[in-house]
Amino acid sequence: MHGRRRQQEREPTQDELQQAKQRVDRYRALNSHVMDLKATSVFTNDALDATKRLLEQNTELHTVWNYRRTIFTSLDEWQCQDTRQEMLDGELKFLLGIITKNIKSYWMWNHRMWALSSLPRPEWQRELGLVAKLLALDARNYHGWDYRRFVVAQLKDAATDKHEVDTQEFAFTTEQINHDCANHSAWHNRSKLLPEILAQRDEDGQLEVLQTENDLILNAIYTDPDDQNAWLYYDWLLDIQKSDEDRCRLLRNKIAAIRELLELEEDSKRPLVELVSAYAELERLQSGSVSEPEKKECLETLRRLESIDPYRVGRYTDMSRTLSKQWALGA
Repeated sequence: MHGRRRQQEREPTQDELQQAKQRVDRYRALNSHVMDLKATSVFTNDALDATKRLLEQNTELHTVWNYRRTIFTSLDEWQCQDTRQEMLDGELKFLLGIITKNIKSYWMWNHRMWALSSLPRPEWQRELGLVAKLLALDARNYHGWDYRRFVVAQLKDAATDKHEVDTQEFAFTTEQINHDCANHSAWHNRSKLLPEILAQRDEDGQLEVLQTENDLILNAIYTDPDDQNAWLYYDWLLDIQKSDEDRCRLLRNKIAAIRELLELEEDSKRPLVELVSAYAELERLQSGSVSEPEKKECLETLRRLESIDPYRVGRYTDMSRTLSKQWALGA
């Protein structure tokens, strides 16, 4: 892991090697037993227990997860709503116990979705609180964020005030980004929510929301100028503007912010690249909107980048040549 000193590994003792071999032998025997049960279509509580013991050791066995679901739905008890509720409540507790062992398991999250969806009386609000705690353990885990979107969608379907669900989830992404502006999953989730938030506002309200977004992005950029997440979100924000006039206004805000940032971080590579891109896009959208001094500033910025980032000299030289030709300037 980053920031941790690597510890020197020692040779295992004979006893440790023997114990490891015994664990592997037991695992293989259990795996073979479960596969035999599946092959012979055994759908009993004993088979359910065997799959549980196997999945506790290895959550990546998607075939076993599928088999486990088939066992559940084949049991006579499944037909009773109260019994099914009790069985699946127990399944959720089982899943919670193994999530922390491998929080990035596709199959485990998929199985949890199935269990919640199959519950006669699911408690989606409680599940939302649970996934918030899980994300506190690994805030950037995209499996957890994907699952959170699933839970929120269920809450929204059942809610009388659907806008309130969006608003609360939007606030959650704000909290996560303020805690860690490099949380790509939080930015992505925000991009899914923003169109819904804007649709709830009138024109003045939309402008207010967009200004808040601009401030959030700038705060992230000032915190870590070279992190890509806020810049990518800025580009996405440009794409969803209603008109080129709105895009040009946002680009001017972006340029002003970058210039201010470069007064503090004059050799920060990503802001310099973004400055050139912003000017080029501005001129493309509105010919003549970039002044001659600004165009020369772009070419000077590209020359600075050649010295700051020598590994990409060819890229910057090509950009300089292209812009000089488009703008009829001497490189």
